[in-house]
Amino acid sequence: MPRKKDTSQALVVTDDGRVFGAHEQPQREQTQQEMEDERLLAALAMLGGSRVADEDLIFDGERLIIPKQWTARDALEFLENHIEQQEEPTVFRKRFNFRPLDGAHALQLALKRVFGTAGLGKPIWSFFGVQRPELVSVQTGVDTSVQVPWGRLEVPLFGGTLHTGSHRHKEYGPIFEITVEAPRKFKAHVEGLFLAIEAELRTNSLYKGQAVTGAEEPEFLDLRGVDPRKVVYSDEVRTQIEANVWTLLEHTQVMRDRAMPLKRAVLFEGDYGTGKTLGAFLTAQIATQPQNGWTFVYCRPGRDDFETVMATARLYQPAVVFFEDVDTIASSGDKDHVSRLLDTFDGITAKGTELVCILTTNHPDRIVKGMVRPGRLDAVIHFGGLDVNGIQQMAEANLGTDTLAPDIDWEEVGTAMGVGTDRAFLPAFAKEALDRAWRYALARSGGDPDVRLSTHDLVSAASGLAPQLDLMLDAGEGEQPDTMAQAITRAARKALQDTRVVRGDLGDADPDHEAFAVLMANGDSAN
Repeated sequence: MPRKKDTSQALVVTDDGRVFGAHEQPQREQTQQEMEDERLLAALAMLGGSRVADEDLIFDGERLIIPKQWTARDALEFLENHIEQQEEPTVFRKRFNFRPLDGAHALQLALKRVFGTAGLGKPIWSFFGVQRPELVSVQTGVDTSVQVPWGRLEVPLFGGTLHTGSHRHKEYGPIFEITVEAPRKFKAHVEGLFLAIEAELRTNSLYKGQAVTGAEEPEFLDLRGVDPRKVVYSDEVRTQIEANVWTLLEHTQVMRDRAMPLKRAVLFEGDYGTGKTLGAFLTAQIATQPQNGWTFVYCRPGRDDFETVMATARLYQPAVVFFEDVDTIASSGDKDHVSRLLDTFDGITAKGTELVCILTTNHPDRIVKGMVRPGRLDAVIHFGGLDVNGIQQMAEANLGTDTLAPDIDWEEVGTAMGVGTDRAFLPAFAKEALDRAWRYALARSGGDPDVRLSTHDLVSAASGLAPQLDLMLDAGEGEQPDTMAQAITRAARKALQDTRVVRGDLGDADPDHEAFAVLMANGDSAN
């Protein structure tokens, strides 16, 4: 009978030179990557809450707590089932009230903050081939953008996949949605990732506190071309803007402390060239200053839907919404559209809403009556001609004090520019008069670049520009083409001219029935 081989003294030599007996199990040292993975998972679990409770079993730190009435066999059986359940694939889904690309950018920031890298995504292999992580370009400023992960990504740390996408909210439109498919045991870790994304959105949102368009994928507005020193109004107009708009933006916390409403709907109305749009973009600069922290949302005429813009503003409030030429909608024949617009205005009166809505129009007479009642429009600011102080401020801001003679008679200049009359120079005309006066002075001096403007130069420039102002103020809007409905109505009226309604002899039928109505154009009835 062959003798059984004694292996009790056999030795095992590992690759790194360590020696073990055959009965011993050498403990493999963790690789650097494995230790890093454990660190990252621990960080996420801590963020998501390391205390995970089931119906009966509780893990609390290093303790395992079971009901006191359980036997050891009960506990063993439950643990076996629990371990099996923890390996079950589970879908974790989270929606964030931020635009989708804002959420994708926050995800990248969260991955970098928690893991030190955003490169967790790996290609996914399937029967249909390899699906590589998608990177999309996201605008982070007027001239800047970054690439962020989008779509389906493999996350080895969770033993599963992560999918970014959008969900259409009934009030806010598309918002960011993230779905993680992983074993149930990673619940705390996934929650930790969700919390990290929320923290990034609260502090580093792409759009909150910025000036953007109101589209579903907002774009940044370039406000660098607006020089606040050169935006000049009459004292009355500036006072009204400060009281009804800028005070809310610059002293927000004071308003909150005093329980004053931070919802305002303000109409800027006035003729062409009065500075309504400039006033709105100057408001954008004030709103987005870091100490103020308001979002400015611009509704581009003919491009952005008003309701979508309002939804974006609600997502990123406190916010200022700017809608130019509101009369193009408010006076339209689409009554349903106007009704929705008015309903939207009513909706922003909800408690706690912090929205300032600025509307502009060149034609206040075209706005429907229901829109201008108190509660829908809180203030109407008329943008008109400049006063003497405004003309002087504009001259000093645009030409510089060293270009102006010290003895200019500003009252005389104001008279030439129609101050105090219904022909007062609008800001755009005053600016042109100042530029023209500079050319007059340059011609008078023979091209001397150091020439100073005199009262005469300014008065002459204003006198030469007055006829153009008169022409603009007296001109009509021009004939507008008919809409389809207007064209059909006009044609029907022309066809039915000189038409009489008569009844025909239809026996015993009811003579008042509508079937008796017969149209006979340009003819007499036989009955």
